[in-house]
Amino acid sequence: MKILVGVSGSIGVLNIHSYLISLRSEPEVEELRVVMTPTAARFVNPQGLEALLRLRVHVDSWSDPRPMLPPPELVHGIDLYLIAPASATTLSRCAAGAADTLLANCYLNWTGPVAFAPAMAPEMWEHPAVRQNVARLESFGARFLPMGKGWSAAAGKVIQGSLCPYQQMWPLLKAFALRPAAEADAVDSSATPHAART
Repeated sequence: MKILVGVSGSIGVLNIHSYLISLRSEPEVEELRVVMTPTAARFVNPQGLEALLRLRVHVDSWSDPRPMLPPPELVHGIDLYLIAPASATTLSRCAAGAADTLLANCYLNWTGPVAFAPAMAPEMWEHPAVRQNVARLESFGARFLPMGKGWSAAAGKVIQGSLCPYQQMWPLLKAFALRPAAEADAVDSSATPHAART
């Protein structure tokens, strides 16, 4: 399985390195690619992630002087696009079809399975504007992973608004990424007898 991870600028990004390391260690994961928004790169240093993961981390052509891969190349051949953590701003960009970050641009260039793992305050998650964006993205076929409980620096207490725990996330991602292929096989096998009769 090849996975592209889009890291956006939520406070949940502070622990993203452990998620990426865990994904890399899964036997089913053949390749991991990583893109970050400029805001996420303010929370977590992309070069630090690169050194830790031994992977190229792409941000955008304005902040990174190195040659950039275009979004169609970044999504080419992947099986799943995971956006984690997914901030309210990134949800809004993707729902509106805006392509002003590399992460959102990759979203618009990918037609396969997309999973959003939001991390935000409950009040923000329940706001009508965010709920509308979530509903719109779900109507496009995206899946949303449940948020977990964690410490909120803003609230100063444990809340239901942190990134989905990895132990819960990985089984959901694996089932979601592999399901389209399984469904395609089922369609092909059901069509074969009919084709044989004609």
